[in-house]
Amino acid sequence: MMNCNKYFFIGVGGIGMSSIANYLLDNRNSVLGYDRSSNKLIEKLINHGLKFTNTLDLELIPEEFLNDDVIVIYTPAVKKDNIFLDFFLNKKVNKILKRSEILGQITSESKCIAVAGTHGKTSTSAILSHLLYFNKVKFKSFVGGIMKGFDTNYLNTGDEYVVVEADEYDRSFLNLNPDYSVITSIEEDHLDVYHDLKEIYSSFNVFSDNTNKSVVAEKDLNIRKDVSFSIKDDADYSAKIIKNEQNGIYFNFKTPDKLISNIYVKVIGEHNLKNVICALAIIDQIEEFNIEEFLPSLAKFKGIERRMDIYNYGDKIIIDDYAHHPTEIESVLDSIDSNFKNNSKAVIFQPHLYSRTRDFMDNFAKVLSNFHEVYLLDIYPAREKPINGISSEVLLNKIDSLKKEIIKKDDINHIIDKSNCKIISILGAGDLTSNLNKKVFTNE
Repeated sequence: MMNCNKYFFIGVGGIGMSSIANYLLDNRNSVLGYDRSSNKLIEKLINHGLKFTNTLDLELIPEEFLNDDVIVIYTPAVKKDNIFLDFFLNKKVNKILKRSEILGQITSESKCIAVAGTHGKTSTSAILSHLLYFNKVKFKSFVGGIMKGFDTNYLNTGDEYVVVEADEYDRSFLNLNPDYSVITSIEEDHLDVYHDLKEIYSSFNVFSDNTNKSVVAEKDLNIRKDVSFSIKDDADYSAKIIKNEQNGIYFNFKTPDKLISNIYVKVIGEHNLKNVICALAIIDQIEEFNIEEFLPSLAKFKGIERRMDIYNYGDKIIIDDYAHHPTEIESVLDSIDSNFKNNSKAVIFQPHLYSRTRDFMDNFAKVLSNFHEVYLLDIYPAREKPINGISSEVLLNKIDSLKKEIIKKDDINHIIDKSNCKIISILGAGDLTSNLNKKVFTNE
């Protein structure tokens, strides 16, 4: 068991790192964390016992957290020249682990359900966590988003199962040996790590081979799998929409041996129904579970922060979503078109990463041109340095829209007020909503 150790987290405030820190604090470890600034997750961790610094200064670190027995955890977003990581690397004594490596150790202690894929990981993991929780399964889950209703990215009711997102970035998901795995989708992304789609597929095939019992994957994917799912084609697991409501979907669910009719789930959009189907498919693959016992709690699912969050603001609809890849923006558009037909659409978009903006420049321009008004923020760099010739201005010039402009983060609330569009989408994986005035939205 991982208890009574000392851990130094470099990048503790990230959505993936904070849940692991939470788990280690649960297990009576001493944890010190560094990040550039505090956030809601860090504040919760401090209340749970985390010691925190936002200053890159070794002299401010208590000596006990610089000793040889300290275990160092860092995220791939942290560069090797970070003063803390550099200190421990030069010592050559301490155990130093990437986030994915310690996650591999944690998940080895339970029956592991791993959720992989270019899109849909967080939503599928959250749906799984919700279903397991409301059916009183003993489990832990590490989710890449804040689950509404729980207000956390980490749940812990016991040790029998563990739900984890398997991140393909820097091939970190290959540190996992899951019992059950889901592959939601595979597309080009992270081309700063992978040369092309073929190499991405190769990595996912290794992940599939590392799975001990059952791999559930989308039917169209040319990947090694045990069972398939689809919401468009006939597959081992599939769904047919009966009725789209404003806040949810009624659907029929087909498994390999039965048809279950008229299920209600509180999500909107085909892409979210797809996430529900792959979560249900993996539950049905686990021998100890009876799928029909899990279905009623779908109606209670409250979603994840910034995944199709919908607010009413006067006569406007505000949609707040994490979409940062052209396919994800397309999914938001499809949901708007199926739920809010014939309304004018504006988008406020913050591109995420210079490399992704470069690699999908034309795809972004094409999908964003479907909005009547387009407002772009500067690129959110995250772990990257600027790339010459890649900017929001270059992207804006490629977009064909009636109204388009570059804005600052401080302009967002004003844009929402002055826009003539009825539907306003706020999209991106960066910090664009950090000062969004959600207090004025009527359901906050």
